[in-house]
Amino acid sequence: MSFQGGALKIGLMKRDLQQKLRKLGVTRGARKLIEANSARESDFSSARDQAPGSRQMRELLGQLDQMAPGGKLEHTIDGPCFVVDKVYPVSHVHGSHRLSDLLEHTPETAMLFQEDERIAGQSFRDFLFLDTETTGLMGAGVLAFLVGVAFFDRSESADVLIVRQYFLRDHGDEKAMLRLLDELLVQKSGLVTFNGQTFDIPLLKKRFLMNRLPDRFEDIPHIDLLRPARRLWRNRFGSVALGNLEKELLGIRRSEEDVPGWLIPTLYNDFLRSGDPRELRRVFYHNQFDMLSMVTLAHEEFRMLANTGHDVDPVDLFSLGKWQLDLGMAGEAEQSLRRAAETDLPLELYHQCLRRLGLLLKRNDRRDEAVAVWEQWAATTFDDIEAFEELAKYYEWHQHDLELAVLWTERAIDLINKNSLRNVNLYLPQLEHRLQRLKRKLTPS
Repeated sequence: MSFQGGALKIGLMKRDLQQKLRKLGVTRGARKLIEANSARESDFSSARDQAPGSRQMRELLGQLDQMAPGGKLEHTIDGPCFVVDKVYPVSHVHGSHRLSDLLEHTPETAMLFQEDERIAGQSFRDFLFLDTETTGLMGAGVLAFLVGVAFFDRSESADVLIVRQYFLRDHGDEKAMLRLLDELLVQKSGLVTFNGQTFDIPLLKKRFLMNRLPDRFEDIPHIDLLRPARRLWRNRFGSVALGNLEKELLGIRRSEEDVPGWLIPTLYNDFLRSGDPRELRRVFYHNQFDMLSMVTLAHEEFRMLANTGHDVDPVDLFSLGKWQLDLGMAGEAEQSLRRAAETDLPLELYHQCLRRLGLLLKRNDRRDEAVAVWEQWAATTFDDIEAFEELAKYYEWHQHDLELAVLWTERAIDLINKNSLRNVNLYLPQLEHRLQRLKRKLTPS
């Protein structure tokens, strides 16, 4: 067995043991972890002050404190890592919602679009939100120099949200950071990210492997908020980048402290060259804001999926109904599509809504109800003959009313001729063939 394989096997055994201990109630709470590390920090301080270069170390820590007030060095068997905690009461309002609003929902709702039975019975109180800032977008040498996490906890009998940020003073701190992150992950029953399935988690898994550490990302369910965002809001906003959703959906405006994402790798590389961390204050702000926005965005998504909101935009209602239809939720989809059709939808989306609603009723052998939907569609369209065809087929084959079938076929032909529709050579011969057949049926032999 190779060294790497042996290390991986040992890591898996350790992970299994940690999970068994956790089931027995033997855990290290986040608050106790902070206290324990603070105690270790005081033990190291006297020796560090006597060590060569301690003055330079104090000066660097002072500079880092300007970058991220309240930060401290957390020591592990693999060395130290700079860690910053910021505590928010759950009553804190971020955009149009309180942080506590998410606790009204359960992660189990995500099973509608993510088949993972491990989510059942879980609570967002035990989930970890995660976001990374990296030295680049791709490549073997890319690493996460700042890992932000957020999780609910209790402090002095009050619920709080802790936003914790692990920062690499240089690349040598990475293994310590990963070990601290692992110690926190083992306490959590699930993970929430935004685009984490594509970017953050594969990157971190690679970094765990490079540092010969086992990771536990496969051991816990993972909810990626990007997929629901695409299904729910792309029709209305186009872009579903987190920054755009903040402005357009959550009602959030970042301050001038923020930094665009594309600039973040440059600022970190500048810090490594110069040792001046002041500009990185903006990166810490950016990452911290991302964490809060993910909590609020998760509330918006789960509120929509649970269909508990009444003040839903018509376009979002259509998007929800369309997604519910794809998920096989026929009853919920019908309700959402009917509500959307009764609102002021843009004409193109209105027709798409009627099309899906009519198709849903047809598939459930409720064609009599679908007639009103098709008639409304036919009355408002200038470039689509599908509703006319559905009505012609309905009256020919289900009502055996050939005269009405002829009427709707002739209307479809008129629509094509008057509006010079595309694919005339495809549709017109079929309609004319149907019309001739219907007329033959009406004429005695």
